[in-house]
Amino acid sequence: MNGEETLNGRKDGNNSGRSSSRKERFSNLQRTWNFTGYNNPKGNANTERYFRTYKEEVAWVLDNPSYEELVERTKDFEKFYNEEYPHSALGYKSSKEVFEESVSLHKIA
Repeated sequence: MNGEETLNGRKDGNNSGRSSSRKERFSNLQRTWNFTGYNNPKGNANTERYFRTYKEEVAWVLDNPSYEELVERTKDFEKFYNEEYPHSALGYKSSKEVFEESVSLHKIA
């Protein structure tokens, strides 16, 4: 890693990793940290919502799946989640719909 690159890390609101000895050990890595903070329920909401939906649609539905079946169902779910699943934060449109609208707007401009 050259002198211009910096690693960025993201940590949840707990105190682990904030000790001065740990900071000293890793200070030579040129790492900057972003903390999610305390009492910030939206700090990790998108990731939490994705995994909740994944569990509801895939993990909890399957009865003792094989590794191969789980991988296949997970790939199918990711495609469904990004291309068809209506997200309330996106006005009940899929990620794909919003992306395609954005691309078409940039073509016009």
